[in-house]
Amino acid sequence: MKKASRKKRNYSIFYVAPGMIVLLLFLVIPLIYTLYCSLYHLDYLVKGDFVGFGNYISLLKNSRVIKSFGFTFGITIISTALSVIIGLVLALWIDRKKGFFAYLIEMFGLIPWVISMMVAALLWRWLFNGDLGLFNMILRGIGMDPIYVVQNKTSAIIALIFVLVWRLVGYAMIMILAGLKGLDHSLIEAAKVDGANPLQMLWRIKLPLIKTSVLLSTIVLTVSNFTNNTVPKVLTSGGPNDATNVITLFQYNLGFRFYQFGTSAALSILIMLITSLIIVLYIKVSDYRI
Repeated sequence: MKKASRKKRNYSIFYVAPGMIVLLLFLVIPLIYTLYCSLYHLDYLVKGDFVGFGNYISLLKNSRVIKSFGFTFGITIISTALSVIIGLVLALWIDRKKGFFAYLIEMFGLIPWVISMMVAALLWRWLFNGDLGLFNMILRGIGMDPIYVVQNKTSAIIALIFVLVWRLVGYAMIMILAGLKGLDHSLIEAAKVDGANPLQMLWRIKLPLIKTSVLLSTIVLTVSNFTNNTVPKVLTSGGPNDATNVITLFQYNLGFRFYQFGTSAALSILIMLITSLIIVLYIKVSDYRI
């Protein structure tokens, strides 16, 4: 028996080995190398002097970096909150529907999440185009002046938040709907018998029971919004005048426009640490226990 169990243990290594190798090659090794690069003066891929935490200190003293972090936190909080709230409302509504109509709403709600982020951002950039976009074609058709959405600071920020919410609300809807479908209906029926109104059932029964779905959706959407580089890059390119220059776009420009790879690597490590901290805070604040 001992030999058989030892053999099983040895064979189990072969089952997990492919996944571990992939994680090692594409996650662990690049992370270690990025940390290594962040400790050196590394411009144009030419290794310079060892600077230790010098790159990190210079970033934290840079007012543009601090401003970019602040803006990124702002749009992350707003877009995540809107996505989760709208997703919750849609999930509660769909949960009451039956048949083909409910599946149709779910399908259309999930389309923005499953299509390519690049394609979605390009689509909205074309729609918001000041000269040829569909949005301004409609405005001209009804006799109104065109609105240059991505050329104006306020409208560019609103457009960026709108596209982020549009893309992620379907994910929140499906995750929360899955939680609602898994509820024990006997509890809801018992609450109805006890005279609970719809608001009380939502607040006292449904929300506490779907807490895990809401939390996981919030974590995934927060990390996705905070680290999203594609939508800001394609939609607004950080403009106008750095108004939508999120921190990941700032990091991208440091590395691939100005070739300051050491500083860019340091900034990527800071972004990773902040997103990890956000996840830990979410779990602590929500008192979620695995």
